[in-house]
Amino acid sequence: MSLLYSLGGLLQKVDRDTLKFAFKCSYAIVNGQPVNVYKDPVTDHGKISKKGRLTLEQDAEGHYLTTTEGRGDAAKDLLVTVFENGELLKEYTFEEIRSRAEVPLCRSE
Repeated sequence: MSLLYSLGGLLQKVDRDTLKFAFKCSYAIVNGQPVNVYKDPVTDHGKISKKGRLTLEQDAEGHYLTTTEGRGDAAKDLLVTVFENGELLKEYTFEEIRSRAEVPLCRSE
């Protein structure tokens, strides 16, 4: 399975390194055993990645928090499984995606 994404910054000198953003594997099952996957480059400790099963939760003040290594509360997890083992589990319309992207930080009203 492949994942393709683009930040659209070809001519603006914007990329995953300048934004410090990239999609990465954080958890895998190898030979039936769970494995936390992460990187911690010796040349740049600022690129340490999150490891293990992740949850995205929102606190009472509306701030988002990523919890690592399976320590999050599954009932509060905002992440949704969209693809699993090559199967589409949840499909979104373009309008649903645009609406969800209109979070308070991004609104230009």
